[in-house]
Amino acid sequence: MPTIKNKTIISSTDLFTIKKLDIEFKNNVHRKYEVVSGKGHGAVMIIPFEKNTFYFIKEFAAGINDYAISFPKGRIDDGESMFEAANRELQEEIGYKSDMLSHIFTLSLAPGYIDHDTHIILAQELSVSKLDGDEPEELEVIQCELSKVDTLIQEKKNNMESRAIACVYLFQNHINLKK
Repeated sequence: MPTIKNKTIISSTDLFTIKKLDIEFKNNVHRKYEVVSGKGHGAVMIIPFEKNTFYFIKEFAAGINDYAISFPKGRIDDGESMFEAANRELQEEIGYKSDMLSHIFTLSLAPGYIDHDTHIILAQELSVSKLDGDEPEELEVIQCELSKVDTLIQEKKNNMESRAIACVYLFQNHINLKK
């Protein structure tokens, strides 16, 4: 395993810290890497699934200056478990809570330069429950039947977040493993 010889914080914002790492490999090769770290304790992305239907959200994505389709998601706050964060985000973003939450996977996002993990949570047994969120505008909730999700993903007019696409695959794999 390579050894981190030095770690320096280059910059820090409300959301991220950027670190410069000096790394030595076993063959005595030295390299510098820059790593982005998210603040907090990782994030959750929730797959709300009820009666053969997914619940997606459509929200403004500043990185592409357009709207994108994704699943409800957010940071895990101090003192929260991933399941508490998942239920909070569900209530804030789609107006439902779940009585059956299951962790099905943890995704690493671009692990070559981002050390942030997203925990994928399957939410079933949904019931209406709304909390105020931090979104600047009301999110559009898109219901999509399992049999039509491939069409939703492939429609060129939709900006589908890559983590959401991965979640659909992970969901299908999870369901197949339970059979």
